[in-house]
Amino acid sequence: MTNWGRGSGFWGAHPIGIMTRYGVFMFQRRKKRVCVISLDGVPGALLREAFREERLAPLRSLWQAGGAVELTSTLPPISSVAWATYSTGVGPGGHGVFGFVERNPQEMSQHILTSRDVAAPKLWEHAAQQGKRAAVVNIPLTYPADPLSGWLVAGFPAPELSRAAYPPDLASRLAQEGYLVDPDPGTAGEPPEFFSQIERALATRRRVALELLRKPWDLFHLHIMVTDRLNHFFLSDGLTDGRWREEFWAAYEAVAELVAEVVAALPPGTELVLMSDHGFAPLRWELDLNAFLRELGWLELSGEGEGPARVAPGSTAYSLTPGRIYLLMQGRERDGWIEPGRARDYLERLSEALLSLSTPEGEPAIQRVFLGRDIYRGPKAELGPDLLALPASGVELRGGWSGEGPFRPARRQGGHTLTGAFLWIRGERPRAGEVLDVPATVWALLGLPRPPEFEGKVLI
Repeated sequence: MTNWGRGSGFWGAHPIGIMTRYGVFMFQRRKKRVCVISLDGVPGALLREAFREERLAPLRSLWQAGGAVELTSTLPPISSVAWATYSTGVGPGGHGVFGFVERNPQEMSQHILTSRDVAAPKLWEHAAQQGKRAAVVNIPLTYPADPLSGWLVAGFPAPELSRAAYPPDLASRLAQEGYLVDPDPGTAGEPPEFFSQIERALATRRRVALELLRKPWDLFHLHIMVTDRLNHFFLSDGLTDGRWREEFWAAYEAVAELVAEVVAALPPGTELVLMSDHGFAPLRWELDLNAFLRELGWLELSGEGEGPARVAPGSTAYSLTPGRIYLLMQGRERDGWIEPGRARDYLERLSEALLSLSTPEGEPAIQRVFLGRDIYRGPKAELGPDLLALPASGVELRGGWSGEGPFRPARRQGGHTLTGAFLWIRGERPRAGEVLDVPATVWALLGLPRPPEFEGKVLI
């Protein structure tokens, strides 16, 4: 017998016996555990280049014990959507998350999403149905922390620690200890303070991760969000001889050391998965799609403040970050007037205008456009945008309400990309796939019956 447990539907559920000349010898059931460590927004190419430059030694030595492939992100390629997809095993049309901010079309208001907006069962809920316990740390859109069979520390956005962990006594203790959910992006303009918060966030993450590793878990997930923050604000510095290059790489070295320390503390035989959720690339331009819609004559703003409440009657379309465009549909939006049967005509005209849009340097600004009805399936698909635009390399899409022009120099050094994320599994040679495929792959490693609602495929 070889490769026990790989691809066996019953291994982990019953003892196994083999016939010998002395009779049947029974093997004890092997307890299966899986640890997933996710590095938000880290491109596989960035890691490979760092290894080539002999950086990130703790991670480089671990890398040799498994296989890595590229993952394609979600549409749109943003952390909230990607981690809701990972956490549920279904796409945006199933879980209802299309950004960090969502609108109420009848009221033309907007709100920041929480765990209550994720409209599909989580992995740890599926695990509980199989009698398994989970320990989950820092995954986005898990605030407020709901009860589960195990332990959970919420990720971004989490405005108050008292509701950011389960069980409640864990939340109370983290608040007393000054646990930092995420560095404040507003401090990026003061780099010493920003990097100090990166250090503090990793230190508090380390303490809670090592504590929870000692619990009786079956599925452990540690999410590291600071890499996304580093890439947004200091990616160009890190990839060139920028002013904050050394601090950028020092923070990445601390991440590598944290990963290595967690891996060293895992119980023997634990399956290990490393992954990211989207790629990153340097930015040159920021494109405000609402400003573009105003120039096109499709949007008029009224009143003050921000959000869809400023969309004036008679407008044709408006946008929410990142790249989500909605028509003023009759019976859906307040003041909606476009008949559903005419929507495709408007979307085709808008698609053509977007694809012909150029940056001030004369380069294409939009890489691709998708009609929402073509890419989203499921009970929440109607919440998705009518049209989704993906920016060309070097461009970041925003849905602003300031009344400024469409283009301005990028305020951040790095932006998300659909391609470039990675999946690494110890002792395996996985196939390339999508973020949507990772939950099914984790379930295969756990040896659990696949939930019927999982949409992805197994990559091993």
